[in-house]
Amino acid sequence: MSSLYLSLNSFNAGELSPKMLGRNDVSQYGKGCERLLNFFVTPYGSVERRPGTFDCGEAKGSGAVRLIRFVVSSTISYICEFGNLYVRFWKDGAPVPATGTRLELVSVYTESELGDIQFVQSADVMTIVHPAHPVYELRRTAEDVFTLTLKDWEYPPMLDPNNDDTLKISASDLTGTVTLTATSSIFLSGHVNAFFELIHPRKNNNINKTFTANGTSSTLEVKGFWSFSTHGTWTGNISIERSFDGGDTWIPFRTYSSTNDTNTSTSGEEEEDGVLYRLKMEDYSASSTGTIKACKARFVNPGFMQTGVVKITAVSSGTSATATVIKKLGDTAATAEWSEGAFSTLRGFPRSIAYYEERMMFGGTAFKPQTVWGSKTGDWDNFLLGDKDDNGLCFTLASDTINEIGWMCQHNALVIGTADSEWTLSASSNDSALTPTNFQVKRQSVYGTSKIPALMAGETILFVQRGARKVREFVYSWEKEGYNCPDMTILADHITAGGVVETALMQLPDTILWCLLSNGTLAALTYEREQEVVGWHRHELAAGQILSIAVVPNGSEDVLYLAASLNDSVRILKMASRNDTFFVDYGKRTTGSGISGFTLESYLSEEDIQVVADGATELNYTRSGTTVTLDHAAASSVVYGLGYTSELTTMPLEIEMQNGQSLLRKKTVGEIRLRYYNSVGGEAKSGESEWQMIQSRDVILDNLDSAITLKSDVSLLNPSSGYSMVSNVSVRQKDPMPFNLTSIVVTYEVVEK
Repeated sequence: MSSLYLSLNSFNAGELSPKMLGRNDVSQYGKGCERLLNFFVTPYGSVERRPGTFDCGEAKGSGAVRLIRFVVSSTISYICEFGNLYVRFWKDGAPVPATGTRLELVSVYTESELGDIQFVQSADVMTIVHPAHPVYELRRTAEDVFTLTLKDWEYPPMLDPNNDDTLKISASDLTGTVTLTATSSIFLSGHVNAFFELIHPRKNNNINKTFTANGTSSTLEVKGFWSFSTHGTWTGNISIERSFDGGDTWIPFRTYSSTNDTNTSTSGEEEEDGVLYRLKMEDYSASSTGTIKACKARFVNPGFMQTGVVKITAVSSGTSATATVIKKLGDTAATAEWSEGAFSTLRGFPRSIAYYEERMMFGGTAFKPQTVWGSKTGDWDNFLLGDKDDNGLCFTLASDTINEIGWMCQHNALVIGTADSEWTLSASSNDSALTPTNFQVKRQSVYGTSKIPALMAGETILFVQRGARKVREFVYSWEKEGYNCPDMTILADHITAGGVVETALMQLPDTILWCLLSNGTLAALTYEREQEVVGWHRHELAAGQILSIAVVPNGSEDVLYLAASLNDSVRILKMASRNDTFFVDYGKRTTGSGISGFTLESYLSEEDIQVVADGATELNYTRSGTTVTLDHAAASSVVYGLGYTSELTTMPLEIEMQNGQSLLRKKTVGEIRLRYYNSVGGEAKSGESEWQMIQSRDVILDNLDSAITLKSDVSLLNPSSGYSMVSNVSVRQKDPMPFNLTSIVVTYEVVEK
């Protein structure tokens, strides 16, 4: 029989799959755990007990809830509570506003639709997409004031232009409410609220003005090439003026002067949309010489095609519809140059959204599941296509299967996930910009993705694979000159049992990917790629099921919010800071002077609670219904809530011996040494032995009337575990106190035969 010493000084491989039992030949085995519940894996190798959760208050209903983050800055953030046809808000763990009438907005999203919401945010504006609804914008208009409205398009995304020269549409007027008439049946009831684009060559494309005094000409909307010339004998200053606000404000653009001796002929190009031009004469005096004793000015914009946009409000028949003009039409004549809006009840609405190179990108509708529409550069309401570098763009993935775009994520390229492949969209070279004529789309891998949006973690992207069981990393490989997608669950394939339904990313103090599972629990991945730390850990609330999760920044530490259902009440919970000694779920903290008791919330009336008074676990209290009375002297700080257990079980203890592996040989554990820090209490055992206290009060050194001081120390235990072919060490904390473990050293004996 041999006495062996085994040091376990890191646990950052996290909880490993049961299929890894016995695989002590794999390097992660010695850093992994058979069970890791309600403990954080840290990049340093230690594990820390997860903090408890504060109860912020009750959600509006008892049904499904979706939490969505709204981040203004690293210190100002909100949680949006989306429920059945409503949105409410939380800030710093309190309702918005904190006092008075709750802010509540009416939304279009039902309970069953909440999971398909995707969004992007820029400053105080969040753009929201859903495959069954038009695009909406959630705006913060003032502190704690929000609005939810339809997105206002300058030029909405369009489908391919009509290619039938005999199929034309005419309008009854250029502005206001108009009647559209088609030469063939094209209008359907699903076109109500859809946009149509009508293009006409403009009839009036010039300004002709003879100036015999100071004054201004008529106006002309200009786009593209223009020319300007003057004739005659005149004295004065003539200016070309432009207006970018519909004629309210005019700005001098170019000025030409003459003293009975000069005329001009010049040209230019207008790149902006909706710009008005006019001519203005100043300082004019009549000429006494010349054949033409005046200034004859001519401004021409010859090739301008006017693009008008209308929004259908009613459909009378297949050939007739009523519409509101959104962008002035160029003519009332019938035109075959028209396009139908890409988004409508008939065609569907985009499922995914992202920003990329100052463009807003929409992806995938029911009608065009593999198409991406991009806005003009820096103009996120304008999707007008063209051949200029900053024009809008549209492309369709060239795939051999039809699988809708599930998500898009901004990286070095725009990464696009579909049900069968992962793609990138970028310019043709790294030093050029994405334009309508300079882009490339590449398929990078064929794992397929779920519809859960991918998340950026450092320089990589984490996404959930089709089937919702695997989390993969999308990372650039210089050797491959492309992207790889390694499986982050390869050593913990059990961790996502039931499937992932939501994800949220915490970046401070450590990078943790939180995965909400269909069974209402959490699987979390501590991910520090530079340190080669990839460790999974599981988390369960003391009771109830988690419905939704979201993470927001809060200065030096990110905060996880949860919506959880308990006893027919949906509660909004906020995970406590790691620096806060708060270790109960659905918890409350009361501070003041002379606190002798408290009243439980109704949803806790049937639950067993734990109480901490002035930092010490309160074991003696009287409870009558929802009234709790402390049995000792009144406290200044009381924490109460539901107790939960944090537990770690090592992988089976195995070591290389002189005569082979200790694997499946009978062994017994003699001593366990545990190194911990900033901890109180805790228990440990080996195998099936009895739990032993790790740390307890010293009746001589500790003040028994105050909280136990957090200790960093080493404890020695002597379990009576008997002989077994499989031996391991388990550590747990059931009290509402912290426990952080850095290493375990085990002395054990192995039977030679």
